[in-house]
Amino acid sequence: MHPQSRSVPLPVPPELAGEDDAKAQAVRTQLLQAQHWMSQMDLARAAPLLEQLQGHLHTSANRLLAQALQLSLQLQADAGQGDVAQLQEAYELSQQAATLVDDPIVEALALHTLAELQARLRLHHAALSSLERAQQLCQRAQAQALSEQLLAMRGRVLAQAGLYEDLLQASEALLARREQLQPGTVHRILNYCASACFYLADEQLAPAGHPLWLRCHSLHTDALQLAERTGLQEDVMLSLLNLAYIDVLAGSTRSCRQHLARLEGSSENSVWRQIAGASHAMRLTQVLLDWREHADTAHWQPVLALEQELAAAGDKMRFVHEYLLRAIVRFGEAAGDSAAALRCSQRLLSFQRQRLQAVTSTLSRAVDDVFLLQRVRLENEQLARHGGQLEQSLAARNAELQQTLSRLQAEASIRRAAEAALQQANEELEARVLARTASLEQALRTVMQQEKQLALGRMVVGMAHELNTPLGNARMGASVIRDRAVELEQWLQNGPLRRQALSETASSLQQCSSLVDRSLESASLLIQRLKALSRDSEQEMAQDFDVSALLRRLIDHYQGRCNAAGIVIKARMPAQLAMFGPMQSLHNVVQELLDNAIHHGLKACTDGQLDIELQAGDAEDGSLRLSIQDNGCGIPSEALPRVFDPFFSGRLGSEGAGLGLSVVRTVVEELMLGQIHIESTAGQGTRVTLRLPLR
Repeated sequence: MHPQSRSVPLPVPPELAGEDDAKAQAVRTQLLQAQHWMSQMDLARAAPLLEQLQGHLHTSANRLLAQALQLSLQLQADAGQGDVAQLQEAYELSQQAATLVDDPIVEALALHTLAELQARLRLHHAALSSLERAQQLCQRAQAQALSEQLLAMRGRVLAQAGLYEDLLQASEALLARREQLQPGTVHRILNYCASACFYLADEQLAPAGHPLWLRCHSLHTDALQLAERTGLQEDVMLSLLNLAYIDVLAGSTRSCRQHLARLEGSSENSVWRQIAGASHAMRLTQVLLDWREHADTAHWQPVLALEQELAAAGDKMRFVHEYLLRAIVRFGEAAGDSAAALRCSQRLLSFQRQRLQAVTSTLSRAVDDVFLLQRVRLENEQLARHGGQLEQSLAARNAELQQTLSRLQAEASIRRAAEAALQQANEELEARVLARTASLEQALRTVMQQEKQLALGRMVVGMAHELNTPLGNARMGASVIRDRAVELEQWLQNGPLRRQALSETASSLQQCSSLVDRSLESASLLIQRLKALSRDSEQEMAQDFDVSALLRRLIDHYQGRCNAAGIVIKARMPAQLAMFGPMQSLHNVVQELLDNAIHHGLKACTDGQLDIELQAGDAEDGSLRLSIQDNGCGIPSEALPRVFDPFFSGRLGSEGAGLGLSVVRTVVEELMLGQIHIESTAGQGTRVTLRLPLR
């Protein structure tokens, strides 16, 4: 629970002192005044001032400073804020501020805001690095007040990172010169130093008389007296809260009750929102005090209930949650609830493991940054050395350039002759390029012709394969009819016919004629589908129709079949989507795609799903986008490039003729002037996307 430190106002940087624009200087002064109020946690005055200055930011430096202060104001207003988007914004502000010439204050304040966000997101190493850079900038600008804020904030980051020994050493060094520091800064340092003692004592479950507890209590008492003496009311509340919690752990219930009484009614103060977890810490102290005063099961249950509430609150209340977990571990046996103590001890151990992992990761990044910093320093040194060498070489280079100029003038005549030769070479090269281009075009035409012949060969083979079966069946039926006719003629010549023989012959002739009829019908359908491959085979008149209504009719048509097969249809489409085009052709295309998805893609699926999505394109685009996706067997990668070839099918000879997608592409691309695209992965389903012009 650490509020922001405060300081005296920062001076206007000397780089603005010589500006002719007095308004820019006045705006900078007011921005720094807002920063001063924010450091005093006086957001009621800082917020309207920043809002008032928004329309007067006419220099890039003042705009960056205002943006950094606005982001810092949001963070101070709510200690629970802090996300990756804000971190990215703060980082970009610090990068832009680094490009300013001779204005280190803006970069230092931007880094201060960046460090605050990094600390809230547990990027402690990065926060310490940002604070170190900001500290260097403050020393360069001789901004002592801001430097003190950064030192105090560094203590908070060390505490959050669990570097308590480092925090104690740093705090003791600063307290050694406390007379030179502002009271608010001293209070922060005392508070952080006491927090380090508290964390070390609480983690060890040290008894009440342990030196760490005594030192912690002494430091908080010192901080309280300092805050009361200097009129720092918000820090008085913070110190009272810390002392109340320490007293309740030590068993000093009377003293704890006195501290809480002084805090009574302060929880609604806006300052509490700037102190992370203050209201929950006050509740924690109150429930522990009630139990310490009565020590019975009825007063122990609120302690356990608060632990469950803090566990549900997540990482934002993690540190208050850990206080309560240690309190339950400390007092669980005395409360007769060893099971709760054991459970809380295990949860504390889990939190410690998480912190160790975070520290390990931070140390790893720190090592990387050390090597990177060393490399940057070496590069800077090399650049500095090269700078001197470059200055020396410039003079020599100027002399060389003078000599080169005279030499170039002498070479000008040689170049003109070379240009003439080059022109002739270019003309010869162009002639060779033209000849080579003609040769390549001829080769390309030959290759294209071969590809057409190969495609035609595949189509002929597929057509022969598909026609062979129905024509063979027809020949077989015709042969049987002929044989039966010969038999019938022989029987007529040999004498009277038996009724049974005549009946059998008639039945056989009927079956064979049915076979011939079905076979010829199958061959006729195949030929009709072949004719569909021709663009001229379909000359449907365009008309106005509603694509959404057409899709809904098709979905209703297939719904019963899909329900029987356990296939779920999900459709997303606008209520209406007008189109001017061949409606029946679009109907046939979608029907073919749905048939493929249901009968091929989802045939073996037990939990099939068919997603149909219709979207209108941009107004400038003037098109629609229709996608049909299933979660079925998919298409093997080696077969995907050939799915549009005529007579190509994974089940050629058993199911389908391999013409469906070929006809679909012909209709979509040539008749409807659209595009079709198929994406598929074997075992993961198939997605077909159509893009068609609306008119």
